[in-house]
Amino acid sequence: MVKIILDARKIEDYGIGVYAENLFQGIIDSNQHHCRILHLGGTRYLMAPERTFVEVSFKNYDLREHLEIPLKIRKLKDFYYFSPHYVFPLYIKNQLLVTVHDLIHFKFAHLFKPHLRIKIGRFFMQKVKERAKMVFAVSQKTRDDLVEVFGFGEDRIKVIYNGLSDLFFQESRKTSLFPFPYIIYVGNLKPHKNLPTLLRAFSMIKDTFSDLRLFLAGSTPDKAFMLAIKELGLEERVMFRSYLQQTELIRLLDGAEFFIFPSFYEGFGFPPLEAMARKKAVISSPGGSLREILGESALYFKPDSYKELAEKMSILIENEELRKAYEEKGYIHSLSFRWDKTINQYLSCLQELG
Repeated sequence: MVKIILDARKIEDYGIGVYAENLFQGIIDSNQHHCRILHLGGTRYLMAPERTFVEVSFKNYDLREHLEIPLKIRKLKDFYYFSPHYVFPLYIKNQLLVTVHDLIHFKFAHLFKPHLRIKIGRFFMQKVKERAKMVFAVSQKTRDDLVEVFGFGEDRIKVIYNGLSDLFFQESRKTSLFPFPYIIYVGNLKPHKNLPTLLRAFSMIKDTFSDLRLFLAGSTPDKAFMLAIKELGLEERVMFRSYLQQTELIRLLDGAEFFIFPSFYEGFGFPPLEAMARKKAVISSPGGSLREILGESALYFKPDSYKELAEKMSILIENEELRKAYEEKGYIHSLSFRWDKTINQYLSCLQELG
């Protein structure tokens, strides 16, 4: 039985939070290891006995975490520290287990500001390279990037794909909330998500399909983004919804004509797989790991070509037979990504530490 501290402070984040909540709960429920859980005040709890929690006040990126957490876990020196992110409390003495989800800030540094954050990220990644007993990568692409960019040894990297919440498979089909057809993107509006290409593509087809809307879910637009929408004449055709509960997201997916994911780079890519699990056809960029994760079950376009994206969108709108074929292929493909499978792979790796 391995002793592990599970750093669950990011449990309410969308990407890493989904990962941490599902994986850590699975490790706890397995009863195969002795777990203590780092809990950030004000966030929800994993389901575990009260005595297993270590209560802390400071989250990732707060300088105070580097003092508080080593102090709080000073008596747990024989525990591994499992961080679901490559930024961890520097002064802990424990052996490290670390998950790396993507290297977007290092592969596309020109898209991000301030550059100080990238320098800090490089510093922490070097510390992971020096100290981690085992590194988990969520795709072969992430593993290859770790080797290429930071010179990690492949023998320390375990590639384990993420799973999808059972809710995406179990929830009954929902009717649309809207009286008009719409296509949907789920995610934030960060530069690497490549939303300008999606907007330009949609502007090319908006007159041909005059009742069609574009729904950007999980996003809160800033002034610059709204100006871009106005310049393309899309003010009445683009809708937004910021943070969504899974049941709300499922209902929006169910009502959509199909799903679009134009990202330049992803380390894994939950949203298009979740759409596939709801039997929605997916148009995607092949950026980063997306072709690896989505296989032949998505319709791809070059991420720098809004014209090609517009063509693919038109094809799926007009060709119902093709759209249904991708819906079926995508659903079957999504069944390979289940959390019970993912958790069992992690448990096998953790057994190697015992």
